[in-house]
Amino acid sequence: MLPAYDPIPQPDLRDVESVLFLFGDAGAVREDDSPLLARLKKDIEDWSAELDADGSVMVIGLGDVVYPNGVSAPGTDAYHADTAIAMSQLRLVAGPNARRRGARVYFVAGNHDWKDDRDVEGFEQLKHLDALIEAVRARDDISVQLVPAAGTGGPHVIDWGRHFRLLLLDTSWWILQASDTAQTGMLSRIDAAISARGERDIMIMSHHPFISAGPHGGNISKRSGMGMRYPLSKSGAILQDITSLPYRRLEEGLRRIFERHEPPLIFAGGHEHSLQVIAGVKPTDPTINLVSGSVSKLADVGSERGMYFGRSAPGYMRIIVERNGGVTIFVESTDSDYMKCPANENERARCMRDGLAAFHTVYSQRLR
Repeated sequence: MLPAYDPIPQPDLRDVESVLFLFGDAGAVREDDSPLLARLKKDIEDWSAELDADGSVMVIGLGDVVYPNGVSAPGTDAYHADTAIAMSQLRLVAGPNARRRGARVYFVAGNHDWKDDRDVEGFEQLKHLDALIEAVRARDDISVQLVPAAGTGGPHVIDWGRHFRLLLLDTSWWILQASDTAQTGMLSRIDAAISARGERDIMIMSHHPFISAGPHGGNISKRSGMGMRYPLSKSGAILQDITSLPYRRLEEGLRRIFERHEPPLIFAGGHEHSLQVIAGVKPTDPTINLVSGSVSKLADVGSERGMYFGRSAPGYMRIIVERNGGVTIFVESTDSDYMKCPANENERARCMRDGLAAFHTVYSQRLR
């Protein structure tokens, strides 16, 4: 049973330094059929209008920007549909308030953005997404970027306000493409970035979560394990599960780094199509583990030690940092009926209107 939930009030705006939005796995919806994307864009606009400092609003897309195979090559039959999906996410910071205040959106690559491909074709597919993002940034003058740079693991380092250093990783690169030498280099760079953080605390963001109570975390019962998936997941044979052998090597490397320094305050990922908040229970666990990957697909959520919240429903997360360093997490969600609105014009308009209004805070937690 999950712990009792006591709602946390929104901090006084005068006390807020910055706001970070987390969303993931939006690759099957567009801005004209997703109440969630409409609500997220409104939230970004509202906070951009309220905060009095430029660059105070930041958005991180946690991968799988386009399903099922990333952005196709220009000139192919699928390119138009793929770009419509991607553009719906790029435009999240295209509103007047977001532009005026310099709101930024960073995308980390997901395994589907790599076309789930271990060969050179996966990198070529990722470059299509990167080229689209760069073209939109130059043409529309909005702050959008794929990080780390396509075909590298990172970390991409962002010093966010006075209190936090963010490390953005391409865990799909690690699983699909990286050589042993390249993996060692990435871990060394993470260690160096944490060593040089000064007084800032660390947050890490990637497509794959560190801990999860979903199917990719191995949380599959024998009864519902879809035949061979249960033993394969438990053995580490399913490449995209965080129980896989490549991901275990990443986890082991990160734990050694966390042991030398200290674990990050937050490790956030998508990949699982659900919303989860899980406290670390081991000395080298991140203090709080977040999963925010339910923009366009849903999957079951099981149980996990330290679990505060888990829901299979469309949603996104908002992290508010106060000037004194206080941190509060808010989970915004609604009913699964509003995952994607129907094609019929009248029904879609009604669904979009009602769905936009139906979003509300379903969980909040003050970390400090």
